[in-house]
Amino acid sequence: RAGTPPRHEPAMASLVPARTRAHLRSTGDESLLRINEGTTNVLLVVDDDGNAISSDGQARPLLEGIDDDPLRLPSPRSEDSVERHWRQFFENAALLDEIRKDVVRTHPDLQFYLETEEDLGQRRYAALERILFVWAKLNRGVRYVQGMNEIIGTVYYVLASDRNPKWGERAEADAYFLFNTIMVEMRDVFVPSLDDSDTGIQGRIADYVSLLSLHDPEVRCHLEDVGVDPTFYVIRWLTTLLSREFPLPDTIRLWDSLFASPGKDAFVRYVCVTMVVLVRERLLQGDLSACLRLLQGYPPTDVDRLLDAARALRTYERAIADACAGENEEARGMGLREALRTVRP
Repeated sequence: RAGTPPRHEPAMASLVPARTRAHLRSTGDESLLRINEGTTNVLLVVDDDGNAISSDGQARPLLEGIDDDPLRLPSPRSEDSVERHWRQFFENAALLDEIRKDVVRTHPDLQFYLETEEDLGQRRYAALERILFVWAKLNRGVRYVQGMNEIIGTVYYVLASDRNPKWGERAEADAYFLFNTIMVEMRDVFVPSLDDSDTGIQGRIADYVSLLSLHDPEVRCHLEDVGVDPTFYVIRWLTTLLSREFPLPDTIRLWDSLFASPGKDAFVRYVCVTMVVLVRERLLQGDLSACLRLLQGYPPTDVDRLLDAARALRTYERAIADACAGENEEARGMGLREALRTVRP
């Protein structure tokens, strides 16, 4: 059963050569030895040779006959290679353990991931683990970061629920492809070294704050005055593509428009600002605690109305920008910020 980790004795650490255990302790990586086979899944964790290591210490090939697998390295021959082989195994196990802790909390109330018949729910969670694990191994500069599980959990649900069972059978491979496509555009959000770049998380938060200041400076100033830092809520909005703010059907509707948009970053930014504008009256009346509760637990919303308002906001901004550059006497010569405060929609 792919989703149920097998438990064996003795612990995997007892099978590691003494030299490897000593090396891990000397480098400060002793915590890797505390990962036992009860936290691993031989169907999910393989070493870089494509082998699963069972409790008897034997490496069993899972990728036999594959010569072009980027995860595959030559089989260990020397003692140093054996040490590297074991170290890689424990690093893989640690990565999977980190992924699993988040995966089992993905859509915890969705029956799709709770089905007990033939362990369907566990097997579906196992599919998410495999996707995230392989993607993290192939993208070492990014690795796995919390929030990715929310994205793949939604993508996999949609594909696996396809009315055509033949399409549903390929959901895992298709979900991996779509997840990778999404990450190509937003991976900088998950890379700490790029936080302050235009495409990093701090850069995107700054763009959001700038847009909110442009369209509703009163709310922006109020949130600042009561001590609501944008990072308290915007990081989650951006890293999960708003999937934790709405029920699943609404998230799917929102993503339909998001993925159809040619400018996905701008789309998310305008939706985020619109979400704040739609609850502005409640925010203006609230203190720090009330504002945080509202922004971190967004109230039920008509998503179609939200999307229409976001499009209207962007269209209005473009119209005013064109007026400032054109022959409109009321707006001519004004900056965009001044014109937005002065010219009526």
